[in-house]
Amino acid sequence: MTAISHGLRHPCISGLLTLVFVLLCIALTRATGSDASPLVTPSTLSDEAFEHVNASARGLAGEHTSGDAAWESTSEWHEYQQSIDQRWSYLNRVRLSAMSNWANSELSGLRGETRAVFYPFSGPDFLYVNTFFPNSKYLLMAGLEPVGTMPDLAKLQDEGKLSAYLAQMKTSLFTILVASFFKTKDMKTDFNNQLVDGLMPAIVVFLSRQGYALDAIDYVTLAHDGSVDHRGDASGAPGVQIAYGDRSDPHYLLYFQTDLGNDGLHDNPGFVRLMQKLGPGITYLKAASYLLYEDYFSTIRNGILDNSLGVVEDDSGIPLHDFKPDKWNVIPYGNYTGPIALFKDHYQPDLTDFYARTPHTPLPFGSGYKFVASVSSLLVAKKK
Repeated sequence: MTAISHGLRHPCISGLLTLVFVLLCIALTRATGSDASPLVTPSTLSDEAFEHVNASARGLAGEHTSGDAAWESTSEWHEYQQSIDQRWSYLNRVRLSAMSNWANSELSGLRGETRAVFYPFSGPDFLYVNTFFPNSKYLLMAGLEPVGTMPDLAKLQDEGKLSAYLAQMKTSLFTILVASFFKTKDMKTDFNNQLVDGLMPAIVVFLSRQGYALDAIDYVTLAHDGSVDHRGDASGAPGVQIAYGDRSDPHYLLYFQTDLGNDGLHDNPGFVRLMQKLGPGITYLKAASYLLYEDYFSTIRNGILDNSLGVVEDDSGIPLHDFKPDKWNVIPYGNYTGPIALFKDHYQPDLTDFYARTPHTPLPFGSGYKFVASVSSLLVAKKK
């Protein structure tokens, strides 16, 4: 003990140990994606407000509340609840259960390396990303659609709008519950009309259906430097921060309405800078319209490659040739059968060759535009 104590007093050894300790702390922080500094301090909901918000969330998800919500006695909510239940049962049977089992097996190692998950071009799709990465501490999402507001079903019922609102929600959720993605052109009208004014309703449906309580909802902005501020405190891309899950140790979903094209990121580079602050993370790409093939999306493509230790994607994400063999290991799953007709110009001959010469296992579920399992594919890229 004496020798060790004397050794630590030597300035060179002490300085070296201090440097090693600091570098280790930095490495651990980067590895876990635990830098909470970009997030705003969540608002505190009273118990009454907490129950009111979550009652609306559960009602919108077609689930009974713990109390005696008035809308549950209406014929329109009962019909809505039956419809959502049927679609959810189908979704679990053909896709979600298999996705969860597959991810537990194939993504378990990747999950353990970070708690930050990036989902550009997500729209409101918390459902699929959370099925793959349920332990994410920070989930960063983005799209062109407005955030909107948390619906209040009691108020909608009092105003005589409940029936029309629920009918619109059934229409808005149909494609993702049946086919696994939102149609971009449909979102422009489904989530931006006189009834449903943004993506919040769909997000809270998925949160509630997957068993989460909403602990706090804060409307925020994303500044150029990647910092997140309460709405009105600073200028930037509008968004929302939702704390969900365990109230003592919540998870955070951040969605921002922002243009991820090069021009958009030139005007506000905050999204990539927030990735840098939270990362390195895991990026998930699904039904991404093949935008990352284009030169005018090179900034976000490079941002993903630079700030991700893993990428899980269908063929609509980053082209195979951008995963340089000296930097990435790429594991194929399923069957690459080319894009759907709408995106036929983005066929990848090198990906066809990659599947032909690389052993790969079947994918037990469909995802993305090719949502039938037998013709669906996924790549899992891991940084070396």
